[in-house]
Amino acid sequence: MSTREYVKLARLAVLVAAAIVLPVADGPSAGTAHPSVTLAGASQSNAPAIEYQSLLNLRYYEAHGGFLVDYLQIVFPPQGNQKLVFVITRKTGEEVARVPLRIESLREFDTFRLLQPAGVPGVIRLGQQGDFVMAVKVGDRAITTLPFSLKEEKSADPYNPKKTYVREGPWRDLAYFSSPIDNPGAPIKFNWWVSLRELPAGVSRPLCTIHVIQGGQEIAATRSPVVPGYVDWQFYKTELIQPKGLGGGWLTLAALTKRDGELTIVIKVNGQPVKSYRAEVRGGQFQRLARNQMEFEPHTDFIAPRLIDISRDGGCEYCMLDLLWVKARER
Repeated sequence: MSTREYVKLARLAVLVAAAIVLPVADGPSAGTAHPSVTLAGASQSNAPAIEYQSLLNLRYYEAHGGFLVDYLQIVFPPQGNQKLVFVITRKTGEEVARVPLRIESLREFDTFRLLQPAGVPGVIRLGQQGDFVMAVKVGDRAITTLPFSLKEEKSADPYNPKKTYVREGPWRDLAYFSSPIDNPGAPIKFNWWVSLRELPAGVSRPLCTIHVIQGGQEIAATRSPVVPGYVDWQFYKTELIQPKGLGGGWLTLAALTKRDGELTIVIKVNGQPVKSYRAEVRGGQFQRLARNQMEFEPHTDFIAPRLIDISRDGGCEYCMLDLLWVKARER
């Protein structure tokens, strides 16, 4: 083949690739996502993002409304030696806290890195109520943001007049299924946050169970209940069991997506529903939230669909997980 013929073929291949459109599933949540994206657009959409679960699970200190900025996970890390910083601002934009960050490798995973405090303590003490936004910035540009609020609560006990700060934000509304990428037949987990403030008043020993319902039939549930403590917004990973009528055994991604239709994930306390999430299976595929799709804009609200599990529990240390996020129904 001559050089001229080779160049023509190369140009033709580029034009064909640019004409290919990747389909995108419609997510069940509100939000604006592009209906389609070209291959060229897909490469451009791989902008840096902070894995949302690692933001939600920053260690929190109720006594002084503080966070420990540590082990944040970034996907598609920025190229070059760019400055990264964790900031908290008021809703008005006024900055109230800042922690410079450094990037660390994450084993063999090229598209993931860990972010740690760079030469300073990672503890932030807000100690005030109000509406805030936490974010990670590359240079002066925020790549992922998470709005939250703090409210001061004072003890009614005169012998223990302490005060604490309780949080509100995405912990109340978001949860996700997780499934190992390299082991699709493994049990999936339902990952969720719970606060005693969500539960009915006067419940002395709340027993929380998870139930997955499709077409009016329960297709999976927790094997044993969870008893939440007094820590604000506790995080739980829960495996689910299928009823004997559906074959029994652990719920897998294949079993979850076996039938098309709407899914309702219900949290019950002592047998009474207190909260539910909605999802949908269509064409044998779990329909992602709009925010959980790669091309979602604004990118600061994007929720990455994968993470590297570094939790060292559940037998999946340093494996890549597919995250299928769900949102609570309006109550």
